[in-house]
Amino acid sequence: ATLKEEVAELQQALAALAKSQAEMNKIRAEEKDQYATNSADMEQGLKGVKLALKVLRDYYAKDDKAHDAAEGAGNGIISLLEVVESDFTKGLAQMTSDEEAAQAEYDEQTKENEIEKATKSQDVKYKTKESKSLDKA
Repeated sequence: ATLKEEVAELQQALAALAKSQAEMNKIRAEEKDQYATNSADMEQGLKGVKLALKVLRDYYAKDDKAHDAAEGAGNGIISLLEVVESDFTKGLAQMTSDEEAAQAEYDEQTKENEIEKATKSQDVKYKTKESKSLDKA
């Protein structure tokens, strides 16, 4: 292939790389926004469950005969809320882990794209310069 053809191919590859990076940026931004929304919801839900558990535990810890009959049901509800709390905590940890992994993968791919862009840009520069000097000769 001639130098001009090689330059054209490199420029096409650079354009494709830029398009790919732009798409990655868009997807990553959407994922990050979704994580921010979902994790905030999960944290708020977790806070609510913890508050409910505190209220119920405080209530059933009192020496009050009025709730003795409902104590079994109260313990059942507390147990259920503890499971919900555990599920929310695990879900939040998984979401955070997934977000961190996605960000790390994005950062790595972006770095590789930057290196590839720099390399190809230099190739274009040098081959264009060489082509011009050959045209003059």
